[in-house]
Amino acid sequence: MAVGWLLTLPAAALVGALAAWAAITGPVGTLIVAVVLVGISGGIYAVSRRRPVTPDNVNETPAAPPPANLVA
Repeated sequence: MAVGWLLTLPAAALVGALAAWAAITGPVGTLIVAVVLVGISGGIYAVSRRRPVTPDNVNETPAAPPPANLVA
């Protein structure tokens, strides 16, 4: 949970700073922010398609570990 907060808070600050900069610069800044966000969204989509979930693997279970050698 702590790692999630440590990643989320700085990311939110970065997005807020970017939005404030876009508001100051007018339509050009807004267009740049929109293009950057579309690019990031496309990257996230491309990464998500590396191992798509299909009907063949939706319930895939991991392989069972080999039995341990029990020496008495």
